[in-house]
Amino acid sequence: MKRLKYIPEDARAGSAFPINRKEFEGIYREHWRELYDFAVAKTHDKDVAEEIVQALFVSIWEKRDQLLISNLRSYLFVSVRNRIIDHYKERIFSDLTSASDTSAPDYPLFLDELESTFREAMGQLPEKTRDIFLLNRIEGKSASEIADKLQLPSRTVEYHITQALRKLREILRNGITALLFFINIIF
Repeated sequence: MKRLKYIPEDARAGSAFPINRKEFEGIYREHWRELYDFAVAKTHDKDVAEEIVQALFVSIWEKRDQLLISNLRSYLFVSVRNRIIDHYKERIFSDLTSASDTSAPDYPLFLDELESTFREAMGQLPEKTRDIFLLNRIEGKSASEIADKLQLPSRTVEYHITQALRKLREILRNGITALLFFINIIF
């Protein structure tokens, strides 16, 4: 059975060893504050941040016999980031499921607004970029399939897809932020 392996900062070149309670407490003390600060910066809520970091360390302790961690700091930050994402997903879905029947008809309006923002953003793309993006994301064609169909180099197709994603992300970020803000005000 694999055990949680940890290589202390000062012994990275050495071999890994099974972790005991004292070593775990050292890891906790060494990394708790920076993980907490990271979580607070992302959630803007001290209680949520503390809960996320505490739950991570509890999980690590409970699963220490199954875990094999080669880069502890990276593992911890990725785990906190994933837990923050899970927190936001949970919050969004709980908001959606707790919406009363009287407010339910408003959601199609929000979806219409989001779709309208997306269409407007698509309209701002150059025609060739838009066509390539639609072939890739809507029709599910790979870059090489699109390149063959349009008789373009594969790298050109990849460039247009990347440009479309960049531009859409930029345009939609403002629209979605405003939409989420509006939703939070109403609910």
